[in-house]
Order: sequence, then C-alpha cells, then structure tokens
Amino acid sequence: DGDGDDDGTEETILSDPILEVFTGTRVSRIERRADGGDDGDAAHSAAGGGGKWSLFGTSGTAAYHDTPESAAESALAESGGDVRLGRRDRGDCDRDRDYDAVVLTDASSSFGTWHRASAGVPEDFASRVRERVGARVPLFSAMVAFEGRLDVPFDAISFDDGGGIGGSGSGDDDDDDITKLWFAARSSSKPGMRGEDEGEGKGKGMPSRDCWTLVSTPEYALSKIRETPMQDPNTGEFVPQSADYLTSVPGPELERAFREALLTRSGMGDGDDVPGRTDGTMAAAVDPAPSALPETVYLDAQRWGSAMPCHRHLDERSGTRRTVSGVPYDTGRAPLAPTRMEEGRGGAARSEKDDDDDDDATNFLADDDRMLFQAGDMVSGYTPGFEGAAISGMDAAEHILRLLRRDESFFMSGGNQANETRCKR
Repeated sequence: DGDGDDDGTEETILSDPILEVFTGTRVSRIERRADGGDDGDAAHSAAGGGGKWSLFGTSGTAAYHDTPESAAESALAESGGDVRLGRRDRGDCDRDRDYDAVVLTDASSSFGTWHRASAGVPEDFASRVRERVGARVPLFSAMVAFEGRLDVPFDAISFDDGGGIGGSGSGDDDDDDITKLWFAARSSSKPGMRGEDEGEGKGKGMPSRDCWTLVSTPEYALSKIRETPMQDPNTGEFVPQSADYLTSVPGPELERAFREALLTRSGMGDGDDVPGRTDGTMAAAVDPAPSALPETVYLDAQRWGSAMPCHRHLDERSGTRRTVSGVPYDTGRAPLAPTRMEEGRGGAARSEKDDDDDDDATNFLADDDRMLFQAGDMVSGYTPGFEGAAISGMDAAEHILRLLRRDESFFMSGGNQANETRCKR
C-alpha cells in the first residue's frame, strides 16, 4: 500500500486466530475421511454423509511452479514427502487438523497429477470442473521497468490492431503475423508507488523507475504454448516455465512490441482513447525519436496458461479452439466489460438458482454430500474477470452457510467440539 490510506482490513483478517495461512505451500492432495460412525460426525455434516477432509501440502522448492521436475522430486524426497496441513494449535490429534469443507478456486487444481498445480481432486468432481470450464484463455505478461518516465499522456492502454473484439486469430500463424500486445498499464501510477518525481520521494534521491505491466494477446500466448507446451510429449512430465526462457523469449518480445507501438505511433485504441491524439495517430502524444524512450533496467515475464476461462458462447465447435497436451485453449474474444450474465454454457442469475441443483444453474460447482466446492470466474456464468469471480465466491459462501445452518448443533458445538472429545477417547 504505502500511501497511508490503508484501513488495516488485511491485517485484521490475517490476524484472526481462526485463520491460518500456509505461505510457500501448495496443496498437492486432498483425502476425505469417511468414518462417520463416531458421535458428532453426523452433526457437522450438512448432507448427513459424515467425514472430513485431510489436506496434504508440499512446501519449499518442490511447491513452486517454476522448479524443474527433477529438482522438485529431489526436494520432495529430502523433505520426507507431503506434509499434513491443518490448525497447528489443535494438539497432536490428526483428526483435529481436518476440515469440514474444501473450496477450490484454481481451475488447474483439477488437472491430472502430471501438473504441478494439481490438488488430487477426486476425478468425478474434477471432470465436472473441466466440463464447466470448457477451454482456457492463455496469456503472457511482462513487467518492464524503464530508467525514466515514459513521456506518454496515459497510464493504461488497450491495443486493437489485430484480432480485437470478434477477432478470429487462432495462434496458427507465424509469430511475425500474430499481434503480440493486448494491454499495457503503468504500474507505478498506482497509489503509493510514486518515484522521485512525485510524492514523498521528490528530491530525496529515491530511484525514479517507470514500471509497466504488459499483457499479451491470447493468440500470441497460444503460439508460445504450442512451441513450448506444459507437458513433455514423450515422458508426460510437467514442463515448468523457466526464468531463462521467460526473460529471453516472451519478455523481450512483449517489450519490443510495446516500444514499436510507441515509436510507430499506431495501433493504440480507436483514436479517442489517447489524450492528445488529434489525427488518428500518436503524433501529438509521443515523441517518435528512439532517444525519447528510456532504457530498460528490469524485465521479467510470466506464463498464464489458465489466465481466464473462455466466454460461455464458445464450445467444442469453436473455430478458435486448439488443444495442446490434452488441454483445450480458445482465443475467441468478446467484450470483458461490463460484467453481465453470458449466454451459452452454464450459469444463471443469482435469483434463478437458489433451489436448483443443476450444475448449469449456479455460479459455482458443489458436491454437498462431500462438502467439496469449486468457485471462481472459470465456473461462473458471468463475464470472465474479477467481478464474475467475486460473485461466484459469494454465491458459494452463501450456499455453504445454508448447508451448515440446517444443523444448528454444528454452530452450537463450535463446529469441532465433538471431534475434540472423540480424539481423547
């Protein structure tokens, strides 16, 4: 934050004794303990099925997405394998470390075990998630820090000179024919991220870096994933993204595309989007001389294989769908704003779904018998993005609360009180 306006909400949430955050940890496996015969188990299961979830996680080097497979296997062997996750202040009883419900929010959790992000989700539920998601929209992003501030009169801009709304690019063409850049934003324009020329850092010798986040087009990302897939076609092993690759291929290519867009004075919005633009070019907004662009002092990049779900009107018949290593991707585009209920696969307005158990009538997926849920924009019927994800999460939370409230003894007993007594037997 850094701008002095933080209200402390984040610290309040994280300091709540009920919440435990496992940093540097990836959930690698979930198992349901279905021994509902003991007293108290039926009381906390809203569906009457009993049982709790045990979560197992990987920490350290083996948990990170960019660790080579061989190094991850060695680190996991040295650490003794997966560790059981749960409330550390509940004593030594394993049962007290279990969970009444599991909510998944990452589409990649339902990948097969070959994928680093797989959480070992039961296949019958994982298949429902994959069916609802349909296809993924891949993106690459790059963080570029320039030595000084770019002399442009905007902090964010969309590029529409290739594909665009209704575009049909599929990632099948040569890289030279694929528009690389979709969106760029000046990260240092955010509150609390001002440099030497502004705010508290002015005149105090603080470094003035102009940081920009660049986002690729889906077509460009798909072309790169086709070149370097996430799964080895021969061994089936997960292929992590490496820093060497990211900073030598997609990172520099996105940076170069951004510089070229500025220097050629073209490809930016539709004329009215750029302050100072008078004739459909950037002539009034950007000095075209190369010397006007500061040197790059930092560059990093990231692959988002599952950046967004595809729009709901795109199904297996879509002309922009491609499958790589068994994973369907779709580069078809439609407006991302305003957030609205999309027609097509799955989803319904909140008021239409309260008592409907059909998957297509909710903005989340639920297995009430096992208290297993998937939330996020990938399963929502709304436009892909933050708002669709938030609505999905709120709907899922309300649904879980309704399930738990069916048995008031769950709350009256403090949820796990019966389990604590059982553990002492």
